[in-house]
Amino acid sequence: MAFSFEIPGFGSKRKWALQVLDREWTALDIDIRRIDGGVRQLLFQWAQEGGDTNKEALDPILVDMAAFSGFLMLGPELGARPFGTERLSTMEGRLQAALAEDEVLERDHEQNLEPSLDLRIVKLVLAAKLADRDIVALVELEDRPD
Repeated sequence: MAFSFEIPGFGSKRKWALQVLDREWTALDIDIRRIDGGVRQLLFQWAQEGGDTNKEALDPILVDMAAFSGFLMLGPELGARPFGTERLSTMEGRLQAALAEDEVLERDHEQNLEPSLDLRIVKLVLAAKLADRDIVALVELEDRPD
């Protein structure tokens, strides 16, 4: 007989959420072994920030987070197949918007504005060294002073 118990914060909802992320990344042909638990945990925590933490509310948020982070891991070239032209264009637009937001936040840093979820995901994927080299190159180009 197997016993199951929940430690606060590490229950079945967390396990389910991490499985959603892994499932979506696997569907994008991303090697999930490269993604550490800290990345997964942060994405799960960020998904819960919306307030409604039931599985039905979190599922689309997690799927979207996995897709956007997956795009950042694959890059535009490898992302073309799983995303298709229209969705790839949407992901590239989200990345450009996040980079533009980062520029504004750096310029107006004394206002203590919170970065958007997309910007946090971009920074997380870059910091975890999971980003595709084309994405890294694009970010480095954006970071260069004119």
